Amino acid sequence: MVCLGAIAGGSVLSSCAKVYYAQYSVENNSIKIAKSEFEERSAVVVKDDRLPAPIYLLKEDESYSAVLMLCTHKECEVAPFGQELHCPCHGSEFTNKGKVLTGPAEEDLKKFKVTTNDTFIFIA
Repeated sequence: MVCLGAIAGGSVLSSCAKVYYAQYSVENNSIKIAKSEFEERSAVVVKDDRLPAPIYLLKEDESYSAVLMLCTHKECEVAPFGQELHCPCHGSEFTNKGKVLTGPAEEDLKKFKVTTNDTFIFIA
């Protein structure tokens, strides 16, 4: 579970989001995740030691998007916060697809190419 707190107007706001770390394998330099990982959820996190931060993988209808959970401002790891991703270091906010909502970050989160077949999702 990830908990995030922020100070707004003198009071502390906090949110805890259950983060599900998906099982995966690496095949031909792509991360391979079973679509069954989304049976009870719309987003999963993939943590691979070869990357500087985890990947946030989102399912909307039958399409998938993947972003690196590394803030483009000062490279802090962002955390899920409701339907957004928030940076605990300096307060940048991003959509769950990685677009900047609130700075100081000025650039969107790094996106990955995502392809699928009937059974698997591939992140490259």
